[in-house]
Amino acid sequence: MNDRNTLKIKEYDQDTDQLTGLKNLNGMLNLLWERSKNAASDRAVIIYLNVMNFKSFNQRYGFAGGNEYLRGLASEIQNLFTNDVAARTGGDQFIILADSIDNDEIIEKLASLREAVMKHEKGLPMRIKAGIYQATGVEEDAVVMVDRAKIACDDIIKVYDRDDNIFDEALNRKNELKQYVIDNFEDAFKNRYFKVYYQKEVRSLTGKVCGYEALARWRDPVMGIISPAIFVEVLENVRLVHKLDICIIDMVCEEIRMDINDGAIVEPVSVNLSQLDFELCDIMAEIDRCREKYDIPRHLLHIEVTESAISSGSDFLGEQIKKFRDAGYEVWMDDFGAGYSSFNNLKNYDFDVLKIDMNFLRAFETNKKTRVILATIVNMAKELGIHTVAEGVETQEQYDFLRRIGCEKLQGYLFGKPKPREEFDISDECGFDACEDPAFREYYEKIGEINFLGTTPLRDKTMDVVNNVPIAISELENGVSTYIYANNAYLEFLSTLGLLNLEDTNRAYAGSEIPEVKEFVAALERAVTSPDHRSVNDNVTNGNICHNKIRYIAQQGGKKAFAVVSRNVTSGMGTDIPESLHVAMTHILLQYFRVDLYDEDGTVENVYLNTEQLAVADQESDAVKAVEIYSNMYLYPDDRERFRKFYDISTVLDRCRQQNVKCLVDYYHSAIPGDNGRMQMYLILPFLFEGRWKYISCCRYADEISDEIWK
Repeated sequence: MNDRNTLKIKEYDQDTDQLTGLKNLNGMLNLLWERSKNAASDRAVIIYLNVMNFKSFNQRYGFAGGNEYLRGLASEIQNLFTNDVAARTGGDQFIILADSIDNDEIIEKLASLREAVMKHEKGLPMRIKAGIYQATGVEEDAVVMVDRAKIACDDIIKVYDRDDNIFDEALNRKNELKQYVIDNFEDAFKNRYFKVYYQKEVRSLTGKVCGYEALARWRDPVMGIISPAIFVEVLENVRLVHKLDICIIDMVCEEIRMDINDGAIVEPVSVNLSQLDFELCDIMAEIDRCREKYDIPRHLLHIEVTESAISSGSDFLGEQIKKFRDAGYEVWMDDFGAGYSSFNNLKNYDFDVLKIDMNFLRAFETNKKTRVILATIVNMAKELGIHTVAEGVETQEQYDFLRRIGCEKLQGYLFGKPKPREEFDISDECGFDACEDPAFREYYEKIGEINFLGTTPLRDKTMDVVNNVPIAISELENGVSTYIYANNAYLEFLSTLGLLNLEDTNRAYAGSEIPEVKEFVAALERAVTSPDHRSVNDNVTNGNICHNKIRYIAQQGGKKAFAVVSRNVTSGMGTDIPESLHVAMTHILLQYFRVDLYDEDGTVENVYLNTEQLAVADQESDAVKAVEIYSNMYLYPDDRERFRKFYDISTVLDRCRQQNVKCLVDYYHSAIPGDNGRMQMYLILPFLFEGRWKYISCCRYADEISDEIWK
């Protein structure tokens, strides 16, 4: 009896994972063999689970913390798959033998499992990948079922946004193709079945080809074109991918030499390196050997390193990148933003070019956030002194947007599919009409350094964070306005008014009875009630005309917060204008509560505003539309049509000539609540400036005009 119990305990130990209490791999395989009839039925499902970043969890919380997580995961599996059998096959991998034909139910349970296991993560998000194999009823070996579930899981290990994968016929064919690659890649090297396909890189500024990316293709006599997504992964797994990359680089150098000898226009070619290239050989020495063999200058080869390769933070890889750059090669970061530690990589390594992952453009039309992210990446790269390339460009709309934000180079099917050298139409695709003159490359690179999105595009890059838009935060409480923040540009603006800092400004304007302070506070209050929460204020401070644009932000209790952008109009007039003229202009402006400037091209802008009226031109710059909007908002209905004719800028000069006057004047009733139809005087004064006719429009209340002014 004791011998039987001892035997059972030994069998239990052999088939059981001691950490979790689940079966181990041996126990699961024994169960499958024992239940071969059920296991190979068309109802059996094998689910293979792999915890992706368990190594990081162990590093952070130690092996005791890792074991605790695995026990927690095992417990959640048992809670959700109550009628099924689970096993821990080793490390962070699990197998579930389920009795179900409903894949949707399996997917739902896996989603519930990921949610349930979050409480065991200790703040470090974990990714659980799952491969699912549905038995067909013809399997003779239980190991085949487990292998196929594992194949489905392994197939999505590097797919960032996918966690579940069901083994199907397409995956089976893919797996068979991988096996074909393993069995035949030596012959492919020997017989030169590998071929270089070139994809164009286009300068967004000119639309001309300025380079190419070299892409590996396997043209097999039996299987046809084998995708690099298949053979590159296989060669990486068997640690022979460096042999492929050296072969491709050798062919690139050979074909560049052929173009040079033919007198063709030669643009740089970027070649892709993987992390294994750096580990398995002296890749720079191999590239130099290829270059020297065909006498190719360094500037015609660019080195692309995928972001996934450098995401490990290896010091060795950083040294290799520096070695390439020190030798005169351009080094590009490929696939920026593809889900790895992008910003850390930019901080830790130096790159010449940032290649933006094409997945951003796949959502370009459907997700508005994509444009903001793309613009932010380009802006950041420019501020770091790094050039930019966007891949995956397929539409003219994408091209136009990327060009507008300053992305320098573009790549994608919009410019043609990748193809081998012999398929290029030399006369149509390789002349100066289509390709960039190499002599202009450095010229356009210098232009590409300008940041169209930045606020300091003319300054040299110093890694200082600078914003030349003067912006401040003003807080209003109990009728008193106080500045609580100002950037450096705003402090410079204050200095032009003779104010030293925020404290000095707040002390100087503590008295709410100061006219300009009262006007500023009134403008803040107008922003609160304005439909768009914006207002404009012009005032005179220490003899300077100040233009303030205000936006109401929020309020809590008795406090209200506002963003304020200000500029000193007077200081912008230049230092050569006498002070007396400044004073005179200031007092002329103060006679009117608004001044607008019209242009002969039919546009209008507001230049001075000291009223509850809105600066309509900020929302609508078209003069005709702006006049219509203004009249509808601020004038009696009976006056509106006459007002619009009066402000027909295209007829002002003719009316002045007919009336033999230098300006036009007319009167209209105010429709602003509280004005009670108060009469307003409007004046239009044309003048010629740098060959263009412009028109000053001024407005004031008619009952404020002193008779003395007109004598």
